[in-house]
Amino acid sequence: MSRDELIVVVRRQGEQLAARDRQIISQAEQLAELMKANEALAGKLARLEHLLSRNSGNSSNPPSKDDDPGKPAPPEKNKPSTGGPTRPRGKQRGAPGSHLPWTETPDERQDRFPQGRCGCGDDLGAAHDLGIVDRYQQHEIPQVSVRITQYDQHQVACGCGKVHTATRPEGARVGPVGYGPNLQAFAV
Repeated sequence: MSRDELIVVVRRQGEQLAARDRQIISQAEQLAELMKANEALAGKLARLEHLLSRNSGNSSNPPSKDDDPGKPAPPEKNKPSTGGPTRPRGKQRGAPGSHLPWTETPDERQDRFPQGRCGCGDDLGAAHDLGIVDRYQQHEIPQVSVRITQYDQHQVACGCGKVHTATRPEGARVGPVGYGPNLQAFAV
């Protein structure tokens, strides 16, 4: 090759090297941007995984939040045994209990009779009263003082011989005495 041909080849190679340098610099800038974006996404992922891993066993979240979608169940407590008997949660056997007392002098009484129609078609309002078969006292707070209402559920016999019993008031618990919805809300 002649000197002039070599100069042309070297210039072409120089131009090719300069183009490759520009391409490498552009790719390096893109790589730097991708690395920054990757770090930001990794930080977000770590925060989200931390929030998802929280449950009633490792945070102040209530146990009701443990059932939310995507939440792992709290781990079973692996407390070291102290050698003594393990106690169940709640009131222990032999410990004195507490309950709402039954009162013989409620502030108000309401008789409750079955309503509607019997299967035979007769109106239960005209049925024969067989007396009280169940009693329920509900402790309630109208404003500031407790107001006790006793609900006496009656049983009636229809003319066809079918016996019907009045239902307890809505929200009544099992047992003879319970808190009303206003008193429950007040306590919360």
